[in-house]
Amino acid sequence: MTTRTTGPAEPVANTVRVFRLLLGAIGLAAMGYGVAGLLDEPDYVDRWGVLRWLVAGLLLHDFVFAVAVFAIAWLVMRVRPGVGPRPWVRRTVLGGLTAGTAATLIALPALLRPEPPPNPSVLPLDYERNLAVVWGVVAAVTGIVIVVRKWRERPRD
Repeated sequence: MTTRTTGPAEPVANTVRVFRLLLGAIGLAAMGYGVAGLLDEPDYVDRWGVLRWLVAGLLLHDFVFAVAVFAIAWLVMRVRPGVGPRPWVRRTVLGGLTAGTAATLIALPALLRPEPPPNPSVLPLDYERNLAVVWGVVAAVTGIVIVVRKWRERPRD
């Protein structure tokens, strides 16, 4: 009979598991709310267009975005180990790139729309400028995280 020892990492693992389940439940509830709203809208006629858009987004995410992120991450973490920034800095930068790329993919339909929408109030925002602002915020937060962590790791006198 083996006894299982609990280390300090087990409570953290349980907390992470609960947090992931909670986030998953919130995501499923939000998707259900969206689908119910779409199906309940009596005047909306292009449900197949929405379905095509959702499937295309899923395929774009799974076969382009995720593959590109994993490939870039693999390259960044394995090219010339021991040279360049430490692994946690590389991971932090990759997290920022992932967030910025996700924001770009979200804005892509509005950016690539060939003609103006029939209703000018549908897309009244300047998506190019706002995407640049999002990338600036992501870069700033990524830089702040790196600076704060390096500051906290500095040797104390």
